[in-house]
Amino acid sequence: MLSNIAYYIIYTSAILMYGIGMNRTLPLSNHPRRIISSFVKMLVTISVTAVLTYLVTDNILVPGRLAELYPFVAVIIYSILSIFIESIIRVTTKKSTPEYAVSVLAILLSVNESCSVFECFVIALLCGLSFFIFFFILYAVRRRIPKKPMLVIISIAVILVILLGWNVSWLHNGGF
Repeated sequence: MLSNIAYYIIYTSAILMYGIGMNRTLPLSNHPRRIISSFVKMLVTISVTAVLTYLVTDNILVPGRLAELYPFVAVIIYSILSIFIESIIRVTTKKSTPEYAVSVLAILLSVNESCSVFECFVIALLCGLSFFIFFFILYAVRRRIPKKPMLVIISIAVILVILLGWNVSWLHNGGF
């Protein structure tokens, strides 16, 4: 369990390794106070949709030999749940929190890499958390390097190298 937390939040963050949400974090990192409602909505929709998609895939699609359709099922479940939660947030806070690409890709990642419902829930939750943890790291980098987007991208690459530097195959003693 602890290894999953370290793996999906730090080492292979959904943003750094898979690039999920990279295009969303750069513009949003200018205003971190506006993302609280988006954070809540994303975590709820990602975790609930991933669990429901896993259950539908495991109990209906796999026995029916239709497992290739799970991305379509995930998008349908996510759309229904997202519209419902978006309407609740819009009524209560008067803010709009549209998000599609990051959530759907995190759902597909968690369903694809899990072996149980609980593991699917944990991976989905950690993918959402890694997005927002990286968001605040990027906010701190952008405050230090104002109006130089190329240096921000280079800083992201340096962070990626630092986090994944331990996993270099040529450092291991072994034969090929």
